[in-house]
Amino acid sequence: MRVIFVSLYDEWCLGIRSLSATLKAEGHQVGIAYLHSLPEMHGSAGEGDPDGYHVPPASVPARDFSALLRLVAELQPDLIGLGYTSNFFGLAERVTALLRKATPARIIWGGVDVTANPDLAIASADIVCVGEGEGAMLDLTRRLAGGQTFTDVPNLWVREGEAIHRNDVRPLIQDLDALAWGDFEPRDKYWISGGRVHAGAIPTGSHLERNFPIMATRGCPYACTFCCNAMYRDLYGNKDYVRMRSVDNVLAEIERHLERQPGVRAIEFFDDVFGTRRDWVREFADKYPERVGLPFWCYTYPAFCKPELVADLKRAGVDFIVMGLQSGSQRTLQEDYHRNSPTRRVTEAAELIMGAGIPLILDLIGANPFETEADNLETLELLLALPPGFALQTVNPLTFYRNYPITDRAQREGVLTHLLQGRNAAVVEQSPAQRFWMAVHSLTQFHHKLGKDSIRAMARDSFLREHPEILESISDSLIEATYLPGTRIFRRAREEQMAHEIAALKGQVARFQGSRAVRFYFNLKRWLGLSTPSSSQPSAGTPRRGGNGRRPPSPADGNGHGAEAAAPRQKIQGATAFQC
Repeated sequence: MRVIFVSLYDEWCLGIRSLSATLKAEGHQVGIAYLHSLPEMHGSAGEGDPDGYHVPPASVPARDFSALLRLVAELQPDLIGLGYTSNFFGLAERVTALLRKATPARIIWGGVDVTANPDLAIASADIVCVGEGEGAMLDLTRRLAGGQTFTDVPNLWVREGEAIHRNDVRPLIQDLDALAWGDFEPRDKYWISGGRVHAGAIPTGSHLERNFPIMATRGCPYACTFCCNAMYRDLYGNKDYVRMRSVDNVLAEIERHLERQPGVRAIEFFDDVFGTRRDWVREFADKYPERVGLPFWCYTYPAFCKPELVADLKRAGVDFIVMGLQSGSQRTLQEDYHRNSPTRRVTEAAELIMGAGIPLILDLIGANPFETEADNLETLELLLALPPGFALQTVNPLTFYRNYPITDRAQREGVLTHLLQGRNAAVVEQSPAQRFWMAVHSLTQFHHKLGKDSIRAMARDSFLREHPEILESISDSLIEATYLPGTRIFRRAREEQMAHEIAALKGQVARFQGSRAVRFYFNLKRWLGLSTPSSSQPSAGTPRRGGNGRRPPSPADGNGHGAEAAAPRQKIQGATAFQC
């Protein structure tokens, strides 16, 4: 069969890449198209275009829709799979409507949002995949290729005329090592941009040219009310929900990718919580430096940060760690988010991580309509108690995704009345008080510069409460002055590292120019009367690249190369068919 998957949100698309590899191993012809790269999708190319689409954060001009339709006409697929996140639901509807006019191929949707909202998805798609998709896609393509009915395939909802067949999910895949590695090979990959279809596994200039995303785990030990894992646990149950690949399987996939993409400088682990098994982390730390040796980052959870874990991550060469704090209020964590880790564990974990010399980035949720003044004050004091030098991701307002536990509560209590246009999500309009607290909390990452008492004084200032834009401007200016754009990489540390690397390169070039063989070569050219312009010799200021460019990790660098995205993307969910 001929199958094409279309990613409507970014080029990471780990779920789609897994499905593509699975179907290719079965002998099917499979392609992947990225409708824009991540930065383009978040731009404004479709704004003002009457035939385009512009519902932030998605923006696609009509010329790129036309390019996608031309690609589909050329490939003539039998099956088209769309993968998207909750913020791109309206875009999926638009693309599906356009495809209907251009191809008779069946259209299947999948991903986290589809799993949460199959009732909405099946209104547009012919088929929707709920939960993990590898087994369902194999069954579906086998049935289609054999001309058999597929209305009873587990995990699938199938629309047949006016009838909708809603099938139960099959058990979760337990042996993750048996799955094919994600499809990152250049063949049969298409990047749509500027009204053209570009061939290649990764869009030009993509973050993925120098970073490799991977997951060693599917599932999360926790079920936070704002996260899809709570929804997945309701769907699958708690038994054997968290599953891990073997260390050797993970490292072998990384090694293969580095052979194909030698320009990669860092590895990104998108596990919800990295290293949930102590023996696994110990083995990883033993083998990763020798077999890979590139900087990597990962997510952790305060309760998992034990001294042995941090020591092993340090030994493995971790570049930085991202830890979910979400709130410093014990009440908020327990009652609102169902995170049952004591707040003291946050302080202990931060001291362990930063005491080991590992940079720490914290996630914090703002504008939670359930939080009180006392909750925000408690968060402030916890942040001020942390060791100096931590970084905070941009403090964003709490997002309510349709059919997630916290969203159900918000609707019951009348906090939410509607979803955002084109998105299966909502945010509560921020009050001046919520903006004020988000800015105050953001400033705590600079408490060693501003002074803790100064920040406390700001938190008590009634004028600043009425004018949160003042604190927002201060926070934005400090962030701009401290970090590289779009990252949480310290400017000074990166500049010092670059100066060190340039000095090392100059030393290498000087040794090269001073070698006896090189002097003989240039003397011979002069003796033979050949021109030897100075530009033909290596310049001491010109960096030279050789080999695969690997180097030891540096905590100053964030992701090993100046990091286009040291502040990692939002978490990618593993137990998902079409969405990473």
